[in-house]
Amino acid sequence: MTTSLRSIEKSLATLWTKDAPRQTFLGGGGEASVEPGVEPVQIDPRGVKMYATLIRTGRQDLMQSIYPGCSKILSRTWQKLVDQYMETRPPSHYNLNKAAGSFSDFLRNDMPELVMRHPFLPELADYEWIELEILESPDKAVHGDQLTLDDPSLFQSHGPVLNTVLVIRHYQYPIAKLVDWLREDVRLPRRLKKGATHLAIYRDPHELTSRFLELGELSSKMIEQLMPQQMSYAELLAWTVTESKSKNPQETVLKTIELFDELNRLNVFVGSKKLG
Repeated sequence: MTTSLRSIEKSLATLWTKDAPRQTFLGGGGEASVEPGVEPVQIDPRGVKMYATLIRTGRQDLMQSIYPGCSKILSRTWQKLVDQYMETRPPSHYNLNKAAGSFSDFLRNDMPELVMRHPFLPELADYEWIELEILESPDKAVHGDQLTLDDPSLFQSHGPVLNTVLVIRHYQYPIAKLVDWLREDVRLPRRLKKGATHLAIYRDPHELTSRFLELGELSSKMIEQLMPQQMSYAELLAWTVTESKSKNPQETVLKTIELFDELNRLNVFVGSKKLG
């Protein structure tokens, strides 16, 4: 049976990226079987070692740059954990950055003992990944008209235009505060207590940077109302009053109008659109 080039490529990729087969190969005299029933081919062990080292270094640098907080917390076991992640979640996209995108899922589903010691880790990994995902999003910015809400009729006829590069996250732990602590080298509490955090994470359409905005639970859910559908300002006000169960609806309306202005200023809303 003739050895195909594809089979040789597959064999080399395995030796370069998987530790156990590589160690077996290096201890076996430099021959590797590429397919069942095919005579082993001779492969240069020095080349295998060199390429394996280069690939591992690149992957370690990639993960370190995207997950600085996670790597700081797991400093003693970080490199081994990255190796394990890359073997179980190998890259499947030409953009190497995307190879890091399943790390939160890996921690949550494959590392139960680690997450038991650091239960906030999957959320921290998600937070750190989202920054890059937002930055590299192919979605284009869409801008609405700049409008001053000084006429009651405008609330019925117009609605906000939501930033197209935006996600909402609801975390169980104070992840934004934790990230600040890690950046400032603050000594972390022995056990991080739960504390709900609601974030809008979006790309600034002017500076093209990722931004994190901490919100109240109701404000974050109001923004989520706009994701699948266009709503008028009046509809959003009515929704907010209903959801807040406030004893002072007028105060809620005034605060929500102020929030509209603030979200426009921060480019979470990027103008307004006439409806109908």
